[in-house]
Amino acid sequence: MNASAEAAVLKIYDAWCQAFQTLDSAAMKALFEQDSAGLVYQSEENADPLYTWPEIDSYWSAAPLIVESIPEWRELSRKVAIYGDVAFVYGKLQTNLVVKGAKKPLIGVLRASIGLHCTPLGWKIVHYHESRQLDLAELFTD
Repeated sequence: MNASAEAAVLKIYDAWCQAFQTLDSAAMKALFEQDSAGLVYQSEENADPLYTWPEIDSYWSAAPLIVESIPEWRELSRKVAIYGDVAFVYGKLQTNLVVKGAKKPLIGVLRASIGLHCTPLGWKIVHYHESRQLDLAELFTD
């Protein structure tokens, strides 16, 4: 893997982590290839992905109005793969999100996959998917 490409991709990943943890909507939005026809943004709370920039823009404009704070954001692991002008970053993070009006915080491991495209302006996010691990043990108990 090209070390300079990996460093550039990780710079975007680190900026994504920082923008997410601080709920910095403007910084988060700047990380996306906003004019891409192939945008996909799947947050865990939405049943269906967002496919257009106006949808993603609206989502991140509202995020600071919904989430009060993120007191814990700790990387557990990450993996980078680069294929020409496309890259993927998988991150596994221990998180604690305080949602406004919720009786308890959302604590757990967040798994995130980020797809990036190298544009003339540098690497930009075009695909995002997050999920939390399900405990399937109850499927096998009486």
